[in-house]
Amino acid sequence: FDQNTRSNPKVNRGYALPDPGFIATMTNPAIRDAYITVYLKLRHALHYRLTSPMFEPLGPTAWRDLLGIESFLNKPDSYAAKRRNDVQTKLMDSIGTLSTAYFFMGTATVLWRDQPLPNPLPENVILEIFWELFEINFRYELVALD
Repeated sequence: FDQNTRSNPKVNRGYALPDPGFIATMTNPAIRDAYITVYLKLRHALHYRLTSPMFEPLGPTAWRDLLGIESFLNKPDSYAAKRRNDVQTKLMDSIGTLSTAYFFMGTATVLWRDQPLPNPLPENVILEIFWELFEINFRYELVALD
């Protein structure tokens, strides 16, 4: 391993699912909980997306836009609308089920282990969600190495 060599630009270095380290280091608990809530609303569709032949990992900016999608929903200005449309396009390109999940996201119930979650999210539940994200991302990276 040589740290001075440049990485291959053709290799997608994104994440299969959101990087839990990014979410865990947020200083604002309300934003952290909002990102986790969006992940939980899209969780089944995101996991299904991993099985698609069209699957491509997303970079940190794309995940930030996706998890922050609810903050763009009520902003009519052009920049927020552009970001919302970019995220929506990425969802539709990945797999149609994500765009369907996105459409119903406003009415989706936030569940973890088939139980509705209170607001704010309990710390033990947050840790379990982070564990799941770390584990699935690790498995994806391990398969990608092969």
